[in-house]
Amino acid sequence: MSVSPYLFWTLVALAAVFAGAFAATLSYALRQRVRMKLRPNFGKPPVPHVAIDVWDEIFRSTGLGPNRASEISFIGQAGALASINDTETWVLGALAKKARRIFEFGTATGRTTYVLARNAPDDAKIDTLTYLADGDDSYEFDANDPDAEKWRKIALGESRYDKFYYEDTPVAHKVAQHFGDSAKFDETPYAAQIDLIFVDGAHSYSYVKSDSTKALRMVAPGGYVLWHDYSPRCPGVFKALNELGRDLPLAHLKGTTLVAFRKPA
Repeated sequence: MSVSPYLFWTLVALAAVFAGAFAATLSYALRQRVRMKLRPNFGKPPVPHVAIDVWDEIFRSTGLGPNRASEISFIGQAGALASINDTETWVLGALAKKARRIFEFGTATGRTTYVLARNAPDDAKIDTLTYLADGDDSYEFDANDPDAEKWRKIALGESRYDKFYYEDTPVAHKVAQHFGDSAKFDETPYAAQIDLIFVDGAHSYSYVKSDSTKALRMVAPGGYVLWHDYSPRCPGVFKALNELGRDLPLAHLKGTTLVAFRKPA
């Protein structure tokens, strides 16, 4: 059966159109993947995934389950606002058990502060810093941050609290509450003194960069720095930590949005 030249070239033209459309769609998808992941499609991720039980000895499995050394006093995520999930709560609570100096960028409701204080040793001190909700004029607004206005509003919204979860509890005496803009915070008195630092303040790129720089100066030898919300959904956090991961051995803990760093002893 012969095919007319007209039908043949029509089919060729349609095939070319479909091939072009497919190539354009694939190219767009790959570009979007690069944009979201902030790295080449087939390159090694700047912050590799690491299983929690591999990352630190306190979480090592006994063969029957998690090591009981990681057991914590726990309060769940249900009903919590601006907070960490249950696995992240476990990680931070377990690390707090062996930390006598703890610093938190971003108090929000104070639930995480309470978890840290509840699990830290009796003589531990937890410093936590929150932005003043009515101090939005001093916010270090950087219009070049990804979605700058969106993340500015979120930061202000999560700083509206003037009463905190840890208050009126038996561990409240461990907590020193600080108010102010972390971009203006002077970390010098804390240099190389803090055993555990949790960075969960403003999520805009410029703030994450600033808070991270300060945290890395503050952490003591052998101490830990953890960041929250490492995800493309938080582009400022994602971009800042991907950049930092090119210079430091960061780990993205599996099953969480936590990125972790342990300073050599």
